[in-house]
Amino acid sequence: MLDDNVRPPWRARTTLVFTLTLLAIGLGNLQRMPYLMGEVGGGTFFLAYVVALCVLSVPVLIAEVTIGSLGRGSPGLAMHWAASAANVDSRWQYLGLAQALLALLMAAMAGLMTVWCVDWAITIYSGDLAAASAVDVADYFVTDLNDTPGQFVDGLAVVAFAGAVSLFGGRFGIGALAWLVLPVVSISLLGVLDFVFVYTDLQPVGEFLFTLDLSTWHPEVMMPAVASAGLTLGAGLGVGMAMGTHAPYGLPWVRSVLAVGLLDTAFMLVMAIIFIATLFATNTAAAEGLTAILVSLPYALVNLPLGETYGALFFAILAVISGSALVLLMEPAVLLLGDEWQLGRVSAVILVATGLAVLLALLLFGSGMAVVAMAHAITEILIPLSLLMTAFFAGWVMPRPVLRGELYREPLWLFRLWWALVRWVVPPLCLFWLLMG
Repeated sequence: MLDDNVRPPWRARTTLVFTLTLLAIGLGNLQRMPYLMGEVGGGTFFLAYVVALCVLSVPVLIAEVTIGSLGRGSPGLAMHWAASAANVDSRWQYLGLAQALLALLMAAMAGLMTVWCVDWAITIYSGDLAAASAVDVADYFVTDLNDTPGQFVDGLAVVAFAGAVSLFGGRFGIGALAWLVLPVVSISLLGVLDFVFVYTDLQPVGEFLFTLDLSTWHPEVMMPAVASAGLTLGAGLGVGMAMGTHAPYGLPWVRSVLAVGLLDTAFMLVMAIIFIATLFATNTAAAEGLTAILVSLPYALVNLPLGETYGALFFAILAVISGSALVLLMEPAVLLLGDEWQLGRVSAVILVATGLAVLLALLLFGSGMAVVAMAHAITEILIPLSLLMTAFFAGWVMPRPVLRGELYREPLWLFRLWWALVRWVVPPLCLFWLLMG
């Protein structure tokens, strides 16, 4: 019988895998990965990315889920409990607090991305941009981008919807969302991929994305690979600890997170093929960043047969993924307010949603340079620092017997491999990321 203060966990391991996968695919790898794979080394870059994923993001996310399962509370409370178990300074709980705040910053960006994708899905399906030129598409995006009040109202609607889902809690809100969204997204993406197979030539796409040339293996390839791998699984944002809190007891945490990494990579490859094939079919140059997703891709889609239908479907998929990531990124702060401020779920969700509305207002009504600077600070400084501190705590502060007790379902060799990675490999990679960034 569970204590009244302990949340009833999910009933299945699959729910944990689905929620973490949904977060991973919602964090925007599509904005960089297809371009980087083609321009920075093809298959060489992809191999570097997979290696970095296995030795950086996966070990840290395993550490976060393990700490969350051990503490069964908000990121701050879980870190406090783990520090108590290690008999060290309880101020490590502030790392959990910092991660929850960092997740809110990412949530605001996910909310903005959701608004843009919903707008593009509606616009493309309406046929208003049928056979439009690149200039027409760019002008539409700039005009829409300048409608700050309208975007803010749409952003408030997105935040309100995310808050409504979050109100149902871990099992009936977040867990149900993952079980509903991930299968629907998977089936829909297969439909878009079939459209790409029929109406585009995949041979140049394969050459662009997967050509293996080991002579391109150098730091200029490693740096974006490490950064992309470090960002993709959502490690360092406290979500792993929050999901570990909701997860069933005694799961094989290492293998669960490895499954997340595998699924995320599969989704990323499918999206990369769709993205590059669509651009190449209309002789559009591959690029990175929001311009590639919100200008180049819509232009390419509206100039293909059936492009309005499948383009609207693809942007609807992106909107659903981004909106789901928003819900998951809210959870660390919601748990923190509930556990440490003793607020009810409803009050905590309202406060977090209010904070997100303020962040959206700052993003939309503030200067563009401030937004760029904040994004750079998050991706090049704050997240690698968070990963570094989490790895240091798990690898150097936590007693190995305590960790082994939580990871008892894993073979001893796998546990030792994970512990060695989080102790000896993750910190140097994070320092490399910080210095090169």
